[in-house]
Amino acid sequence: MARTQTQRKTAVRCADCQSIFTAEIEADGDVFLIGLGDRCDCGGTEFSRFA
Repeated sequence: MARTQTQRKTAVRCADCQSIFTAEIEADGDVFLIGLGDRCDCGGTEFSRFA
């Protein structure tokens, strides 16, 4: 999937293991973990913003 130009950097938490990462969230809601791509080290792919 091609990444869009509009991205926001934020902190997100993995829904599976609760690890926190710096991520880019695209306008369509896709999350890309900086340095990891779209998957947590535990294999999780669902993230929520950590505020």
